[in-house]
Amino acid sequence: MYIEANPARLVALGRLYEGSTIVHNTPLLPGQVKVGVEEVKDPDAPVPVPTDEVSLVGQAIHTFLAWSTLTICFFFFN
Repeated sequence: MYIEANPARLVALGRLYEGSTIVHNTPLLPGQVKVGVEEVKDPDAPVPVPTDEVSLVGQAIHTFLAWSTLTICFFFFN
């Protein structure tokens, strides 16, 4: 997962939850997807859709967040 910066910056690795429409009882907006943060690369980076509990990537480990589809890069593992 990246954040919008110039250039875009890799801040976390995680899992995309396709088909999800809600994160923590909040509907996803168009252009957002539900992700689970599994590995933090930049703990001080701001998350693109902050919550009351999570504003920095370092606070997001093992939690679900809304994330912009424009800043997600997909990798597939077998």
